[in-house]
Amino acid sequence: SSGINAEYGESVKCLPAAPVKDPSELRASVLCKLAYVWLELGDPLQAIKPAQSLIEQDTAPVHLRLLGCIYAAEANILMDKTYEATCCLSRDLVERIKHSSSTAHGELEGGEEDNSEITSTIILNSVALHCMKRDLNKAKRILVQHLSTLRDDEHPLQATMLLVYIELRQGNTENALSILKQQQCS
Repeated sequence: SSGINAEYGESVKCLPAAPVKDPSELRASVLCKLAYVWLELGDPLQAIKPAQSLIEQDTAPVHLRLLGCIYAAEANILMDKTYEATCCLSRDLVERIKHSSSTAHGELEGGEEDNSEITSTIILNSVALHCMKRDLNKAKRILVQHLSTLRDDEHPLQATMLLVYIELRQGNTENALSILKQQQCS
């Protein structure tokens, strides 16, 4: 079919789209984008609904479900619900999502690199959330454990800055300086 562009008087051909192969992936994508839009509009109450639906959708791609965790946590933080935000970023939930998706689909979608990057983001958000709650020991434990799984050249700058912040808040100025010097050399 074709339509007429009245402004320019030109004809534009519109070919039919390919049939949707997996409606659950389309639904997950819409839920993810909807949660993002509500967060951008500053309405965390509306953002939490699609984010939670996305997390609970076992047939959704793992990378979208993990983004749902991030968006749900952000919405909960904006509503001063730090406990709920912590639950959205918990290692148990992330592992359950990865396991259920890999079981349902035979392998993880979104590419292993994408999934590890999203998982790293979730862990760093969890660390930041524990810092906000003034639970610096737990934040440091999670961060150090995460960094131990990465090569030195893979340490994200955000992780280094979080570690420096934790060290400074705990009064360990020398450790913070040492970390910054190591970062400068690499």
